[in-house]
Amino acid sequence: MGWVMKTPAGSFRANWRDPSGKERSRTFKAEDAAYAHIDKMESTKTRGSYVDDRARKVRFRDHTVRWLKGRHVEARTDERTMSLLRTHIIPKWGGWRLGSIDHLEVQGWVTELGRTLAPATVAKCFGLVSSILAAAVRSRILDVNPADGVVLPKTRSGRRAVALTRAQVFGQILPAIASPHHRILVWLAAGAGLRWGECAGMPWGAVDLDRGVLHVAQVAVETSHTVELRPYPKTEAGRRTVPMGAGLSAILREYREMTGNPSDRDLVVLSRVGRPMRRANFRKRVWRPALVRAGLLGEVHEAAEGRWRGAWPTADGIERTATFGSEHQAVTHVALHAAGGPRFHDLRHSYATWLVSDGLPINDVQRAMGHTRGSTTLNLYTHPSAGFEERIRRSIDGESADFLLTFGSDDPDDDGTAGVPLPA
Repeated sequence: MGWVMKTPAGSFRANWRDPSGKERSRTFKAEDAAYAHIDKMESTKTRGSYVDDRARKVRFRDHTVRWLKGRHVEARTDERTMSLLRTHIIPKWGGWRLGSIDHLEVQGWVTELGRTLAPATVAKCFGLVSSILAAAVRSRILDVNPADGVVLPKTRSGRRAVALTRAQVFGQILPAIASPHHRILVWLAAGAGLRWGECAGMPWGAVDLDRGVLHVAQVAVETSHTVELRPYPKTEAGRRTVPMGAGLSAILREYREMTGNPSDRDLVVLSRVGRPMRRANFRKRVWRPALVRAGLLGEVHEAAEGRWRGAWPTADGIERTATFGSEHQAVTHVALHAAGGPRFHDLRHSYATWLVSDGLPINDVQRAMGHTRGSTTLNLYTHPSAGFEERIRRSIDGESADFLLTFGSDDPDDDGTAGVPLPA
C-alpha cells in the first residue's frame, strides 16, 4: 500500500510503488486527494492497467520514433508511412504530450483533414495515429486510446473497375502496342489474371511451358527509388499455380526463343536498361497511348494532311480538343490529359469475369486469382459481361417455355390463390 506525507510547505505527497517496485510520488494540496490517488494507483495495478504519470508527458514525436523502430514492414509500406508522418501527422501532433491528446482533439483533426484530403488518405493518416497511440496503451503510457470511436469521413465512390471484353483486349489493345516486350505484360495479366507485381517480377523459371502453367511466387515491389524483387507474393493464397491457355503458352514460347532463351533466373520482362519494369513508366509510355490508339480513351483522327485532331474528356466531364502536327503528338497528349479509361489492373478483373461467365466454379476462379476468400473474387473482381441480359433471358426462357404458368382464373368462386405450373 502507499502512504501520504505532509510536506514542510503544507502540501501532501502521495507515495506508492509501481508494478516494477520502483517508488513513485506526486504532490497534492489536499490530503484526501493524495489518498484518492494512491487508491487509484493500487486499483490500476490490480487490474493490470497501471499508467505512469511521468510517461504521459512523453511527446508524440519521441514515442513515434520508438514505435517505428519496433516495426517490421516492407520497404514500400515504410516509405508510405514516413511520407504521411512528415506531411500530415508530425506537423500536427509531434509536440503534443501523449497525456494531453484527447478524443475530441483527434476527431477535430480528422474532420479538418477531410476538408482537403480524399477519404482514403484521411483513413490512412488516422490509422497511423491510432496505431501509435494504441502502442502507448500497450506500453502503459496511456490507459485508453483517445482515437477510439473517432468517426471517419465517408468514402466517396471512386473509379470503378471495369471488365473489358476479349475483343477489346486481344483485338484492340494488344494490336495497338508495338513492342513484344510490352505486349507480354498484357498477355500475362489478361491471359492468367496476374497482378502487376506478379507480371513484372516473374522469372522464366516460373514459366513451365511443358505443363502449361505459371508458378506465381516472386513479385516486383516498387518504391520511389527502386524496384525490389520479393520472393513471396502479396498473401499466402497468392503463391499459386495458374494454368495457361494454348494461346499464352505459344506466345511465351515464341517470345523466349526471340529473346535468346534467357536463363531461368532472368525476368520474363525487362526494361530497356535491363531492370524490372516500373508501373508508372509502362502506364504513361505504353498503356495509355495504346488505349487511345485502340479507341478506348479519347479520340485521335487526321483532320487534314499533316494535321491531327485530338479530343479527350476532363475529370469534370468537359471535352477538350486540340490540333497537332503528328499522330504521335496527338496520341501522347490525349493519353496524358484524358480522364478515366481502363487501368492495367482491369485486365485482371476482366480475366475473372470471363472465367465466371464461362461457368467455372467460383472456388476454382478464386484459386487462379490468388484470393484468400471467394467473396473477394465474387464481389470485387467479377462484373456483368457483355450481353448478360440476353443470356439471362435465354436461361429463364429455356426451361420455363416448357411449362404453362397459371395465375388465377375467371371463376367467380376462385379465392385468388395463384395457380400452379401445369405441363403444357
